Amino acid sequence: MKKIESFLNSTLYIIIVYAFALVTWSLNGADDTVTTFSIFNMIGIFTIVLFSTIILSLYDNTRYAIPLLTSLLFVVNNSVITFDTLNTFGFPYVILILIIIGPLVHIIRFRPKFRSRSLTLGLLLIAIAYLIPLIYTDRSLKAIAISGVGMIYFLFYFFLSNTTKGDIDYFFKMMLIMNLLMVGEFGIKIMRSIALYTDMSLIDAMVASMNHGWGGNLGWANVNDLCYYLTLTLPGYVYFIFKKPKNILFWILLLLPASVIILTQSRGGFIGLAIATFGLGLIILIHGKHHHYFYAIFIVVLTLFVAYLSKDVLIEIYHGFLRTLEGSSIDSFSSSRIWIYTRGLQLFESSPLFGQGWISIDILVAEHGGRLFMYHSTIIHVLATMGIFGLIALLVHYYQIFRFIFDDWSLEKRLIFTAFIAVQIHGLIDNIQFSVPYSFLVAMMFPLLENTVIRTNFVKVGRNYYYPIETAQI
Repeated sequence: MKKIESFLNSTLYIIIVYAFALVTWSLNGADDTVTTFSIFNMIGIFTIVLFSTIILSLYDNTRYAIPLLTSLLFVVNNSVITFDTLNTFGFPYVILILIIIGPLVHIIRFRPKFRSRSLTLGLLLIAIAYLIPLIYTDRSLKAIAISGVGMIYFLFYFFLSNTTKGDIDYFFKMMLIMNLLMVGEFGIKIMRSIALYTDMSLIDAMVASMNHGWGGNLGWANVNDLCYYLTLTLPGYVYFIFKKPKNILFWILLLLPASVIILTQSRGGFIGLAIATFGLGLIILIHGKHHHYFYAIFIVVLTLFVAYLSKDVLIEIYHGFLRTLEGSSIDSFSSSRIWIYTRGLQLFESSPLFGQGWISIDILVAEHGGRLFMYHSTIIHVLATMGIFGLIALLVHYYQIFRFIFDDWSLEKRLIFTAFIAVQIHGLIDNIQFSVPYSFLVAMMFPLLENTVIRTNFVKVGRNYYYPIETAQI
């Protein structure tokens, strides 16, 4: 068992988990005519959940289940699954039962002591804010299921925060490899899309694919969503840039998510990337050493060289970006966001204290058509669905996050703070704070940080940060 636990604590284990998630996602890619899970997707999801249940049942430290649980967020490859077609062969119920069994067995066997943790109050208030509108709005199965998700976030966090032995290095390894998983998925999406244009040159095929959105969504997210998850996990690269200052590999790898965000042509993605790049770059500039500066210059030169070789694609990206700025009105320029915000505020005015609930978005779908899940703004969404009570709950949540970050202003927390601010600013015009993957990532990964015995892995000498163990292996 000790050897197995040593493996579960290794980088190789994290790589295998996310590689398996990539394979699971890649098999039987999304088909717009199929509104159910593919058999390969179901087998992959079942395997991941089964192993997480086994680990939760066998080990006191639930840290080892977190890579498996987070990988589930990135394996759904069908974007047209609806609430009505979700129940393929009763599959979701089987998965839900397995997910419940793991924590229950863990609690019975190891008897952990539960107490309030860093984010407990804020997440609990948000969970309650999700549920309150059910008192006076639609109480259909769909409404109950969606409104109950907030409580699931809270329960995941409460369980893991009281049973996980944190590890900062493990956290950043997960961030880095998770980011590469998403890059890999988009890379497969690009190759599949380009392969459809057999009568074109590579550059022309890329341009055509890009103009058609690279063949659609990833399944678990659209390209806009992908951008902020890539931005959120960028600190994984910078952490290892500081940990291994003489290794250029992490600098080169850092170009991959940046390239993906550029290729998506997402305006919100550009904003998030720009803010994160500025913030993380500033940290390297202030606290870096001569190796960092040399590699930074090298990467800039390499980027300019690659940009020159790819100038035809970049010119098309630029023209595509200009096309997104065209429109007969501000509303069309903003992809109907002004109308969404206006209707969201009107719904808030009709129920200012507790909002109109999550299912209220269906009102906008009926009026406008298309696929809408949220109000494309953290502030508008919380007001429309959860009212003033929800806004207060969100502010409490933010306060608890900032209190934790600023309690010990280490290098690791500076990196996390930078990415957090970048995605939250992006969230002013998009669906981030309350999106399912983001909420689960906060609930499942935050315990890795708050339960660490060692608060930082770096020693600060003057303005520089040093990783004390020079022979540390990633």
